[in-house]
Amino acid sequence: MKRRTKRNVLIVTVALLVIAGISTWSHLRREIPQPGWITADQRSTFLYGSVGAERDAGIPYWILLALPRMFPEYMPGNGGYVSLGLSWEEGKEMPAGFSKKTIGYVRVAGNCALCHAASFRTGPDQGPEVLPAVPGRAPDVQGLLTFFQQCAQDPRFNAGEMMTEINSATKLPFIDSLLYRYVLIPRTRRKLLSQGLVMIDSTLQQHSRDPYSDVPFSTPQLRGLALWMKGMKVPPYPLEWDRTLVEAGKPLFAQQCGSCHAPDGKQKGTVIPIAEIGTDRELANARNTSGYIAGSLDGIWMRGPYLHNGSVPTVGDLLKAPAQRPATFYRGNNLLNTQSLGFVSDLPQEKGLHFVLFDTRLPGKGNSGHLYGTGLSDQDKKAILEYLKTL
Repeated sequence: MKRRTKRNVLIVTVALLVIAGISTWSHLRREIPQPGWITADQRSTFLYGSVGAERDAGIPYWILLALPRMFPEYMPGNGGYVSLGLSWEEGKEMPAGFSKKTIGYVRVAGNCALCHAASFRTGPDQGPEVLPAVPGRAPDVQGLLTFFQQCAQDPRFNAGEMMTEINSATKLPFIDSLLYRYVLIPRTRRKLLSQGLVMIDSTLQQHSRDPYSDVPFSTPQLRGLALWMKGMKVPPYPLEWDRTLVEAGKPLFAQQCGSCHAPDGKQKGTVIPIAEIGTDRELANARNTSGYIAGSLDGIWMRGPYLHNGSVPTVGDLLKAPAQRPATFYRGNNLLNTQSLGFVSDLPQEKGLHFVLFDTRLPGKGNSGHLYGTGLSDQDKKAILEYLKTL
């Protein structure tokens, strides 16, 4: 009888351990595919699909949602994550570049669109249109990481106050509530404070540091997305242009800009020495290079602000002498500047959204150099701007 009792106790113990193991695996590592609408086409996959970063990085879903509500003072202004310059399509739960996936628990990590997607509006009352891949233009990802760090440094980032905020938005199951309180909240704070992998994993982190590296991506999925992005074309300028001015601007562009930015792509990848171009050299020094690459100008209407450090708000300003360019302006507005080619940059806020002040007098943010075309007449400059809309 005692032997049978011991055996039954052993069986129950083993069963409980198995159940506990399965439950732990289910709540920490069980992977569930994303919804079908995300993987239905390449555009949705690029904007919202997982690239695997959630396995090593990512922020628990309910923590991500709670942060802007708990710490609005660390945002540039109203609007939550949109105020950091992220692109958000109407009707979507997450900004472009945020992938939401369940691996044990629901996590949110970054994907390729976090740096490569951008949005625009053709008028003040128009909704935003998000383009999945705009070369040479990216949101302020560093601003997002700074926000996370500031939140983590705040003493209110603790299990008690965080759970109060989460519970005001949802009622977590008992096990999930324990997981958040005793594991996810403390672990997430430690990661943020240590500047560990947060929104992107080591693969995307390396790519962000050296986007021109020839080292291929490690997974077929990332290689496929990179190939798809290379084939992407920024759509034509969405508003009408003056065809007479376009014809006048074409030869002017060839004369003033074509040697570095040939539309046929022959000069793509050419490095222009800083001694010649005269722009701010801090980034070149950091990368230990002698100059900056002169890329093609395809979709130039969507690439503002301009120069390698984004220190000139519009192409029209770039065609002015450096002393006449704006010393300060606001970044983050996605309303097209139809006159100067770029985005509206003189408004500190619009419809409740606050934009980020950019000061060209600060180190690494200088707007000097690139004097090409600055000596042209106003009419010739206008013609070049009109021609650039067609690229």
